[in-house]
Amino acid sequence: MRLPPVAPVLLAALLWPAAGPAQGATRLAREVLAEMVSQRTTTEGSTTPLAESLAARFRAAGFPAEDVLLLGAGTEDRNLVVRLRGRDRTRPPRLFGAHLDVVGAEPPLWSADPWTLTERDGVLYGRGVQDDKGPAASLVAAFLTLQADGVVPAGDLLLMLTAGEESGKNNGVDWLVTNRPDLTRAEFAIIADAGGGEMVAGAPVAFSVQSAEKIYLDVTLTARGPGGHSSVPNGPSPIDRLARAISAVGAFTFPVTLNPVAREFLRARATMTPGAQGAAMAAIARDPSDAAAARTLSADPALNALLRTTCIVSLVSGGTAPNAIPAEATANVNCRVIPGTEPDSVVATLRRLAAPAQVEVTVAYPARPSPPSVLPAVLRTAITESLAATVGPVPIIPFMEMGATDGVYLRNLGIPTFGVIGLFTADAELRTMHGNDERVTAAAYDRSVEFMLQLVRRLAR
Repeated sequence: MRLPPVAPVLLAALLWPAAGPAQGATRLAREVLAEMVSQRTTTEGSTTPLAESLAARFRAAGFPAEDVLLLGAGTEDRNLVVRLRGRDRTRPPRLFGAHLDVVGAEPPLWSADPWTLTERDGVLYGRGVQDDKGPAASLVAAFLTLQADGVVPAGDLLLMLTAGEESGKNNGVDWLVTNRPDLTRAEFAIIADAGGGEMVAGAPVAFSVQSAEKIYLDVTLTARGPGGHSSVPNGPSPIDRLARAISAVGAFTFPVTLNPVAREFLRARATMTPGAQGAAMAAIARDPSDAAAARTLSADPALNALLRTTCIVSLVSGGTAPNAIPAEATANVNCRVIPGTEPDSVVATLRRLAAPAQVEVTVAYPARPSPPSVLPAVLRTAITESLAATVGPVPIIPFMEMGATDGVYLRNLGIPTFGVIGLFTADAELRTMHGNDERVTAAAYDRSVEFMLQLVRRLAR
């Protein structure tokens, strides 16, 4: 789960009105979440036992065996795809997804067992309660509740719970897109791994929907030379030349490139952001060439990343001994490319920057195109109504993810894909994602379950 780069969230979830109906779904989601947290679905572990136990739940709830599919790249990386059959099988399905794998945890650094869902003082602790088992459990509860209520959707609804999002190893969505595209073709997809709500002074003020994400690209800088004994240097070493290239890359700023999603985000955020920053948002949304507005916004690292492609050196390697000149030195440059920008042009820029130092530039991890998605009216209406029923009326703001989600594989197929989570999460809680004592308030989590149930019901119509 990754949330948009906005002003710090000031959440007082317990100040919200009392929770509404759907208490059965929230109890079920808590039960499923406890089961999920107890399964160590880390890189060293396996998603398969969890996928199998969830599949058993769906079959026991009356889903036909042929609509509960366990499949994937390897025995340790099984994915679960569940189909809730609709009346009109000719309609394209609507797809919901989340990932089952989590990052590792260091129990001695936690105040609670990371592998046990623990509620203490109105707060839920456990690895994955935010990323991404909490949202995944809310989807499971929604599908099971619709089945129990005898809801037959207008068209099929698909639930996809997958492996490999955190590690990239045997990524489940990538595998399904490649090997079972029939299970991923959809009218649109909702990935419960991005988006979320913002609170100010205890009141919900905005809800962000991820409608684009920057494109991941890794390149390698390589400097070579004859090597030799360090007592007899012969000009700049490979490390010297690599350092020169690294300095050139670090000093370079890519131009402002606003795609429609980022522009709409800035326009909407401007009215909610005080002072010079809000004025700059409004100005650059009107005129992306406004250099003064760009300077103001670029002072904020998150907003700078929203405005332009960024490249940063993330790994450096070179040398074998303190008294030897290496024959080779390398660096990894990680780029996050604005959707709509040609990745080859970014690589060409890096080659130009590295050329004076005689440093080679090669692509280590190629970019996957990920065009922005336009929020369809039916989905915007469903989100609006679901928010009104659970937290009250708040504006919906499309945003561009700075990081990466599994949505890239679906957008690459031309499927409109959106990050949607019902959590309104405090900034202090957000910082625990992937960290110690990952947590979310119980009230905020229960409300997110109600929101997801409302959303799935409306999209079943």
